[in-house]
Amino acid sequence: MPRRPPRLPPLLAEFDDEEREAVLVANRSFYRAFNERDYDAMNLLWAPSGAMVCLHPGQAPLLDRVEIMASWRAIMRHPESPRIRCTDEWVVGRTGLAIVVCREILANGQLMATNSFVRLTDGWHILAHHSGPVPPVERGQGTAASAGPPLGDRRKLH
Repeated sequence: MPRRPPRLPPLLAEFDDEEREAVLVANRSFYRAFNERDYDAMNLLWAPSGAMVCLHPGQAPLLDRVEIMASWRAIMRHPESPRIRCTDEWVVGRTGLAIVVCREILANGQLMATNSFVRLTDGWHILAHHSGPVPPVERGQGTAASAGPPLGDRRKLH
């Protein structure tokens, strides 16, 4: 009996390149809203309701939309609020849910962020943002330079 190719589970089969690109557009819109200090655009990007979380570096998690949006308003109004360049975006998704992991480049350091998106009738919306410091990656000759001793087994999370 001839073997059929494996069928993708429905959740994997429906997240195609078009969906992936739409998620990247939403992620880039998030950073554009931040850099342009456009609170209204930021507000529209976040899911209007439901469970959500925002973890700014070094801060307690925010779990309420009102608190999350107040935090973004305060950050964007602060005169020393940094500009952020998003790089190295990596997307994984399922029907209606996607995660973008990316590097945030600031003038004085780098962060890694995980931005989670939910697809609603009007497009992709953020439901979670988590950002924290990481050692900078220096690029040169196609390899990342290490600023310190070897990291060891990277499979260990803690």
